[in-house]
Amino acid sequence: MNIIKYCMFLLIFYSCQNNLEVEPLKYSQDDLVPLNDSTKELYYYDAAMIELFNVMSDSITRYEVVKLDAEKINLYYNDLVYIYNNSYRLGNTFFENIQKIHSYGHRTLYSIHVAVDTNKTWAFNWLNGISQTGVSSVDSLIENYKLEPIHIFTSQNTIWYQLLSKDPINYFALVEKFKTTTEFLHIDPNVMIGGGSVISLEKQNDRKYYTYSYGWGDCPSGCLNYHYWKIFLKGTNINLIDEWGDPLL
Repeated sequence: MNIIKYCMFLLIFYSCQNNLEVEPLKYSQDDLVPLNDSTKELYYYDAAMIELFNVMSDSITRYEVVKLDAEKINLYYNDLVYIYNNSYRLGNTFFENIQKIHSYGHRTLYSIHVAVDTNKTWAFNWLNGISQTGVSSVDSLIENYKLEPIHIFTSQNTIWYQLLSKDPINYFALVEKFKTTTEFLHIDPNVMIGGGSVISLEKQNDRKYYTYSYGWGDCPSGCLNYHYWKIFLKGTNINLIDEWGDPLL
């Protein structure tokens, strides 16, 4: 059975490659721009977004897991760096566009917004630099997830705060946990509207398939165009196995 599965994998793998328009590679390692610190940071965000998607896709972890797995994030980060460092041999269009492709919306990884009624006895504590509210359910969440309250603005009888995390979080689960305190008027994720580029991952045992989705054209409204590259990765074996989407400019 294992041999049959392996043969089926090879058949699918090579059939995907045969669907690609083969053209001679015109780039080499000499054309690769070394990663700087800011780009490495972006790839870390991309890796964290992949782990967030994984957690959000499960009906249990979506609500329960707040802290994203740092070990998995680092694993995905290393994969993304490896793909970048080998991008010159993964097709000309991929190499020409890879520097533009990072998952949009990564600020959702680090904060949520909450609104407090000024009539609450503790409403001004955070504003005055006092971390404790005196409400155990709120204080335990702030302490457990090492959140820093930052004042955003005050409007009539409401104070808005950003709860900032140093580490990537599952904002959906964190919002749900703060709702159980019943101490806030509003609790919202720090989400972004529109669309943009995304790097996603599909795993099959030790085989990984990274899809790079490049979006452009009025992305604040959701992006008019998308182009995709699918990268196969197993250990150090790496190949572009599919490319599709809108024509690149």
